[in-house]
Order: sequence, then C-alpha cells, then structure tokens
Amino acid sequence: MGSEGERRSYSRILALMVLSIITVCSCRIGRVYIGSEIKDDPKERVVIGATTKSEILKIFGPPYRVQKQYDGDIFVYDYFRKNSTRLTLEEPVFTNITFFEFKRIQQKKDSLVILFDKDGVVKSYGYHRGTMELTPY
Repeated sequence: MGSEGERRSYSRILALMVLSIITVCSCRIGRVYIGSEIKDDPKERVVIGATTKSEILKIFGPPYRVQKQYDGDIFVYDYFRKNSTRLTLEEPVFTNITFFEFKRIQQKKDSLVILFDKDGVVKSYGYHRGTMELTPY
C-alpha cells in the first residue's frame, strides 16, 4: 500500500475528477421584441404637408399610441428589442460555486412620432432608429 502522502494525492485527484464531472457549463441567449418593426424609412415615404393619416396607416400600420391634441393628433410608433447572452461555469450540486460568469444585455428602441394638423395631414415627424446598433450575437 502507498504512503499517506500518496493517498492524499489520490484523494485530491479523485475529488477534482468528481467536481469536474458535475461542473456545469450553461449558455443562454434571449431575445425580446415588443411592438411592430418600423420597416420603411419615413424620409422616403412621408411628405410633410401632403401625406395623410390614412396613408400613414397603410405604410406603417396601427400606431403603438395615439395622442389627441387640440390642433391635431399624434401617432407614436415604438419598436423595442432586447438581446441577452449569458455564459456560466458552475458546480451546482455540492458547493453551489460559480467559477465564471459572463453576461451581456443590450436593449435599443426605434421610435417614430408623427404630428398631424387638424385636417389629418402630416405637420412634422421625428424618427430615431436605435436597433441597428445591436450586435447580432
């Protein structure tokens, strides 16, 4: 039989082998989309002083929100995207120790706000496209 030092060494190796077998590596990717994507660029489709509410509805669909104003309505279109990635290396059975964790959460929004006059013709609009800044992974 081996010496006391050899038995401790074997015990440590056995413990490391058991821990490495039950060590779990998990990877999660999440995507959240809220609202309808604004597919058309308003610069190409909307003409101030000429485009009507019905044309806007045909181009962009129903708005996320309509605000009534005394001098005309406001259509608000919002499209929200959230991408998340998580990589975890842990031992969940005996020690519940997390050895390594990487998380990245990105969230961006596209917004289109269209102001109409009393006759239902576009008076002005504002557009911001933030979802193009998201990385694909």
